[in-house]
Amino acid sequence: MKHNKIALALTGILLAGSANAEITLNGFASIVAGVTTASDESLYGYDDSIDFSPDSLFALQASSDLGEGLSITAQILSRGADDWDPKFEWAYVGYQANDNLKILAGRQRIPFYMYSDFLDVSYAYPWITPPRGVYDVPFDTFDGIAAIYSMQLGDFDTTLHAIYGGNNSDIEVLGTESSADFKNFAGASLTLTREWLTLRGAYFQTEMDIDLLAIKPLVDGWNGVGQNHIASQIDIASDTSEFIELGFQLDFDQIIIVGEYSSLSLDDTALPGQESYYLMAGYRFNNMMVHVTYGVDEDDQDPIALNYQIPGIPDGTAVEFLPEDLQALIRGTETLDTATDEDTSYITLGLRWDFHQSAALKFEYTSFSDDLDSNNDSGLFRTALVTVF
Repeated sequence: MKHNKIALALTGILLAGSANAEITLNGFASIVAGVTTASDESLYGYDDSIDFSPDSLFALQASSDLGEGLSITAQILSRGADDWDPKFEWAYVGYQANDNLKILAGRQRIPFYMYSDFLDVSYAYPWITPPRGVYDVPFDTFDGIAAIYSMQLGDFDTTLHAIYGGNNSDIEVLGTESSADFKNFAGASLTLTREWLTLRGAYFQTEMDIDLLAIKPLVDGWNGVGQNHIASQIDIASDTSEFIELGFQLDFDQIIIVGEYSSLSLDDTALPGQESYYLMAGYRFNNMMVHVTYGVDEDDQDPIALNYQIPGIPDGTAVEFLPEDLQALIRGTETLDTATDEDTSYITLGLRWDFHQSAALKFEYTSFSDDLDSNNDSGLFRTALVTVF
């Protein structure tokens, strides 16, 4: 209801301003259905019952040129996974300072990835959704300022996109919704394009606090026995996170090859770092494209150092001879260490059919393998109708 009121308020403001500035409305939509290949499988929010919710979405974007370089843009997006509740993805004011430099202020997309500018616009890329793993940071917008500087660097068209701001939205961590605060979020991406070649790199850093209920008993427990240095390795308070991305694209008339690598580190927390990459090759013919993608996701972290010192307990005492509450803390911490590890890979085969000048049908099959637990191996069929308007 809160988002509905905000949406109506913005619409009213935009309509009120239409007497002085023309408003342009655009939009995009994805209607996606998916089902796993067996009754005991689940993947990306799907199971063995056909489901239209996890990846379906609908969005409207309003923009207006106010003249003298000033413009406004707002994008409202509803996802099936969120019961179609509308949410502001973008809401910013832009200022074109000169031919090369544009300044943005407000809520914007973080340029984490090669496809960040149209992350939710499935019509703009080959897959139904971008490869999981690389495209897996639990938030992708920020509130703050950005500068986009375009220039010619030798034979390359070059774009530098620098940002500074924060994000305090709830995010999903370890399968639960948690309140989070990312402060001093700063970094930049650099994209170089020459004919069929695109090269890209990005680096971002932030200070973070995440109120993760799943780890609170361990944090309170270690603090309760006076081992604050162990508790500080588990909780997520005033810690630092870094993100690195490298990517390339070779786009010829019929053949396209895309690859991206990302690394996410979260220092002194119970959450593991992540390393992911994918490589996609596609072939265009008539109004169709077939493509295949291979990707790997690896989450790992150094074990939490259980260097406790309890008065009255000699060093080296076996765990089974420790007080029960200390045994529970040690075993709970060891379980947390291993529960967050991930070593998975996937192969996705896809077909895109551009049957309309503004719409396409997509068909994909993904074979997912979990190298740590084969019970999580899954197969997923998805089909999608995607459009822009």
